[in-house]
Amino acid sequence: MPVDFSKLPPKQPVPDNPPSRLLWTAVFFVIVIAGIFAVLLLWPKGEPTQTPWFWTCLIVYPIGVATFVVLRRYSMYEGRRLDAIAWNDACEQYEKDIFDRASIPVDILASAYRFSNDSEENELGGLLSGSLKLEPQVVPAPDTPPVSARWFTHPDSDERGNKHTNDNIRQRDVLRWVFGELLNDVAEAVGRLPDDLKLSTQLVLSDTAMGDESLQCWNRLWADRKLRSARTSIVTGAMDMMWLDAWLDRISKRQDQEARLVVFVRLYPLLENAPPAGSSEAAIAILLAPQSLTRQFRLTPVAQLHRPTRTDDPSIDVALTNALRWGRVSPTEVKRVWQTGLDAGTAGTATKAWVKVGIAVKPTNIDYMVGLAGDAAPWFAVACASKAASVENAPQLTVTGSVNGSRLCVVRIS
Repeated sequence: MPVDFSKLPPKQPVPDNPPSRLLWTAVFFVIVIAGIFAVLLLWPKGEPTQTPWFWTCLIVYPIGVATFVVLRRYSMYEGRRLDAIAWNDACEQYEKDIFDRASIPVDILASAYRFSNDSEENELGGLLSGSLKLEPQVVPAPDTPPVSARWFTHPDSDERGNKHTNDNIRQRDVLRWVFGELLNDVAEAVGRLPDDLKLSTQLVLSDTAMGDESLQCWNRLWADRKLRSARTSIVTGAMDMMWLDAWLDRISKRQDQEARLVVFVRLYPLLENAPPAGSSEAAIAILLAPQSLTRQFRLTPVAQLHRPTRTDDPSIDVALTNALRWGRVSPTEVKRVWQTGLDAGTAGTATKAWVKVGIAVKPTNIDYMVGLAGDAAPWFAVACASKAASVENAPQLTVTGSVNGSRLCVVRIS
């Protein structure tokens, strides 16, 4: 779970109003004078006055009592002040320990993405330069006007060469193609994993009703490349960025100590309906591993993915501050902001927030260049950020939208 600041011990105000020197100097002399008068009035008439005992009672005792009273007042003030300072130091150390644990990232061992059949379009350079732009296209669905969206144009026919007329068959063939492309990109990193390191694969197929068939297709392509054994499963429903937050919590408890290859695919039924305006089909694969395991097995990560923050509870300003703190970067170190899934209002608020803290970069708007990849969009941003972090040798920030608010996280090289 994210750090709940409401449950952290509150700091105490440090007293900054010391006792008045003028007042307590006056009190000191009043007590001394009162003590002298008391000794003179109460001294027995028959007792001699020219003795050490008399002068001790007349001078030492009044001064001693006055000193005790004044110093007691100052000691009470200093005691409260030192207690508050000690408490606040303990609170700061406790908070620092929490943040240190929360800021431990997972390592990205490999990442890949596809949003086009054109290999040049898929290159990172087009995204970094901003040369890509979502353009209107003619939709395969009959009697449908052009729409500004992006989809995979190939394969457009089945194994027999017949043009696709059914969305299930089209999605089956497209899945086989994107699975193969993603595996080609991550196969080398998977091959470097030692046998002692557990590996699981999770397929997140948004709105694709071919679970078992997709799993069989993936396993077949995996076996064709003679990759090591891995436990593969289909994830039903969306996998929000906060899934990473939950996994990091389990990792900190020495649970789920394994590498994970997470694969996201977003396809649309293009032969029946037009895709949503501004949308994009996409496929993403990210190979993740706990930092402790990459160090244990001496693996070389391409980037580090830090704990995400969310804005469904705190404000965007607080979420941004925490994301940067967990990512252990200063605002001026952030080279690029990857933005996707934000409406105009949220995007404006987010821009104001990062400009306010000192991030002086223009956001890289994935939705404008590629299109919104639905539930896979946040992970598309992470894949882009991991590649950009290596190319630009600088931390990246992803700001992504969801139905429950925005998600922010830092991607950086180790």
